[in-house]
Amino acid sequence: MLDLETLFKNHFESKLISDDKLRKFAEIQLERLKANNSGGEFAQLIVATTTAYQLYATAITDEAVKFAAQQGLTIKVKKLLDDFKNYIAAKEGIVRAHFGKKGDAYQAFFPLGKNEYWQSNFKNVELLMDRMIAAADQYSAELGTGLKNDLQTMLNDFKNAREAQLKKKGEVADSKTTVRKRRKELEIQLLKNLHYIGFTYPGNVNRCNDFIDQSFLRRKKRARE
Repeated sequence: MLDLETLFKNHFESKLISDDKLRKFAEIQLERLKANNSGGEFAQLIVATTTAYQLYATAITDEAVKFAAQQGLTIKVKKLLDDFKNYIAAKEGIVRAHFGKKGDAYQAFFPLGKNEYWQSNFKNVELLMDRMIAAADQYSAELGTGLKNDLQTMLNDFKNAREAQLKKKGEVADSKTTVRKRRKELEIQLLKNLHYIGFTYPGNVNRCNDFIDQSFLRRKKRARE
């Protein structure tokens, strides 16, 4: 049974159509509208589609650039975290040599043992760094000030890197919102184009197909076993 409601649906609003596929579809349709615009009948569609496409493409590029920067910052934060873990692993032996493993001093540094530091993550490492700095300051007479100074530098570096990473993460989230908005605008414009092309060539499926390329929008069929 014919379901005319399908004519009015947004056929581009599908998880199966990636951003890149939608971009390619729009590019091809623009080229074909221009190639078949000798009488100027598609001039308005070309202008509207070009605007929607350019805004969409710009939004995608902006998101990609910011995401790449976020990934770089995440790698930096991870390295700082690993450096801290390795530093503590190396210094634990010095603390143990000075105070023994059962004394109050050792407990000030490692109340839950070394594993607490080794299992630290982005969310709790700053608290552990603060605690280690306080212990290093308390026992600076025995250990010197080098330990405290190193730890303070690590904490500052980590805070700065983590702040930059979270800020960029927020920018990426904003960019994703913009991409969704611009995609919706392009989807609606492409839908208008299809209706206008159908209106221009009613019942002429072959002629209407001259303006579209669905080949990369279709699902790939599984090979027969």
